[in-house]
Amino acid sequence: MKIQQIQAEAKANFSRFNPGSSKGFYESYFIRANHPTEKQAFWIRYTIFAPKDEPQNNIGELWFIYFDGKEIHPAKAEFPIENCSFPNKNFYVELQDNILNSARAEGKIDDVSWKLEFSTDHKPLFLLPLPYYNSPFPKAKSIVSQPFAQFKGHLKVGKKKFSIDNWVGSQNHNWGEKHTDYYAWGQVAGFDNSPDTFLELVTAKLVIGGVETPFLTILVLRHKGKEYQINSLSSWFLNKGSFDYFDWEFHCKTKEIEVKGRITAPRSAFVGLCYHNPIGGDKNCLNSKIASCELEIIEKSKLGMPQSLYSDNKCAFEILTNEGEENHGVEINF
Repeated sequence: MKIQQIQAEAKANFSRFNPGSSKGFYESYFIRANHPTEKQAFWIRYTIFAPKDEPQNNIGELWFIYFDGKEIHPAKAEFPIENCSFPNKNFYVELQDNILNSARAEGKIDDVSWKLEFSTDHKPLFLLPLPYYNSPFPKAKSIVSQPFAQFKGHLKVGKKKFSIDNWVGSQNHNWGEKHTDYYAWGQVAGFDNSPDTFLELVTAKLVIGGVETPFLTILVLRHKGKEYQINSLSSWFLNKGSFDYFDWEFHCKTKEIEVKGRITAPRSAFVGLCYHNPIGGDKNCLNSKIASCELEIIEKSKLGMPQSLYSDNKCAFEILTNEGEENHGVEINF
């Protein structure tokens, strides 16, 4: 397993896109980070979208969101696939002069632009058990390729320039033949009272053979130098998790640890994005990077003494749904 782990870490950012396939596919690399003290954050996403049986309509997509605490500034651009590069032997993404690699991100969409450098000394975090990354199930895969990435540089939004100095977040890699049917995804790269703790989790419903599953939850936590993987197949069903707009509660445990928490944000903290689904149709993503998270951890080796962690506004919180603005009240952009 150790060799498999090393190989998986080395290839965490290699593209899985096959230009000759007609199966349908999406692949995205995104970076995100929060201001050290203020309610500010950014999210930038470089994506391939390849619709099933329509390779002539493959495109590259570039997304940008800046959260300044009072307003949200989203932007999107699309590019012909021949002007995009997603190599599968190294990590260098290019969408018509907009680039992302393991240490740098540059780009421009209309009146927004960014020039960022980032680095981390933390190993990739795998939300799924390693064998699942080479398995047809589940259809969607996710890796935190660079947890605790520290960002420097600047963003420009209209006439305003924002300095980015030691903002902390992550660089992530997602791909699949279809989007997960219904999910909430969360991430905290350092809690206010425990800056070395990293949380990654998802609660989802899948449609298998036309039948919808109950809520399934998996979680990976890095805390005080240990990684707790509560993500085995049996854990999907034993873990507790449920969410609504815009409140999510979860409770996961093993023989070593018990983790329960709540992630919340007001409707005004979200922006709505339309994601095309490779198998057809669209999904709506409600996206916030300034949510709050409360976490209680009980490590069994410490005689069951609970530890309370909190993040006031540095939690990533996304919901993917088929429902529209009439249900959740978030305007869908693009």
